[in-house]
Amino acid sequence: MTSTNDIGLATERVQCSTTTDLNDLVCSTICENILWKPVACQQCETHFCSMCIRQWLNKNSNQCPMRCDKFIERSCSKFIAKRLAQLQIICIYQPNGCNEVIPYEALEKHETMCGYQLIKCTGCLSEILKKDFSEHQLQCPLTVTTCTDCKIVYKQNDVFKHHSDVICLREQLRQLRQESQHEIQQLKEQIRQEQKAPVPSHIITDLAKLRVHCAYAPNGCRVISFYYDLEQHEKTCEFEMIPCKLCQLPLSRRLPIVEHTRRACFEYMLNKNPAGIQQQFMILFNAVDEAKADNHRLQSTINDIKTQLNKLNSICLKNSKTNSK
Repeated sequence: MTSTNDIGLATERVQCSTTTDLNDLVCSTICENILWKPVACQQCETHFCSMCIRQWLNKNSNQCPMRCDKFIERSCSKFIAKRLAQLQIICIYQPNGCNEVIPYEALEKHETMCGYQLIKCTGCLSEILKKDFSEHQLQCPLTVTTCTDCKIVYKQNDVFKHHSDVICLREQLRQLRQESQHEIQQLKEQIRQEQKAPVPSHIITDLAKLRVHCAYAPNGCRVISFYYDLEQHEKTCEFEMIPCKLCQLPLSRRLPIVEHTRRACFEYMLNKNPAGIQQQFMILFNAVDEAKADNHRLQSTINDIKTQLNKLNSICLKNSKTNSK
């Protein structure tokens, strides 16, 4: 149901004695309801609802409904405003159960907050009283919810199918890995851009002295190689094989990459240890924490490389200034 702002204030809603004369408080010639947010014509001083006169003027430009030469708006007279303020109005939501009778000046605020106005549920599309809406949303099986942790959107009646604890953790783990891969790609792209520019000979010499951690340090490799020996080391590094977080099957990231599907993962666990497969679910809960730790270590490595690049850049600038002198 709409509010008084939308449909106006019918005279039937005014609660007053039978001797009260409402004729002077009616919107003349337009809606013939009780004046709502009234304004007046400056020439004839006739009062109209503000919404009614706007609609009238849209169709009859600058023409007063009372046939004045030109409609010039002025504020409602104090006499009319005072009489309107004395009116007691039945709430527009009375058909829904509201029994409030409200002073004219407080009507708009009441209707905005009234618990008996109808709100449409976005899940089941039923119209629910505002005062009952919060409880309905908790119980409605079609209400759509977004998980604050993994951002999965699901309906409440599908919570066990589409948003169990395991699904939530898997999605968080996937997002963490995706964020890490994105940061790695950004750094690689930055390095590629740097490599396109001609490298001064003194930079090449400085790089030859640079010692860098192996890319598989997160897997346990402790080798710190010279810059130009690093690529050859990583091609044969024994820590390149990374255990699956669930089944512990060693997986290679070298081309061609063999896909390790979820089904293959659980079949491997079942064949390896049928009685212990249930325990593997606990590993999934720990996998999120491990991924966060890996991400932190990766970020530290990225920051180290950035620092070293900045140092080399500073050395390059100093040498350039020295050569120019």
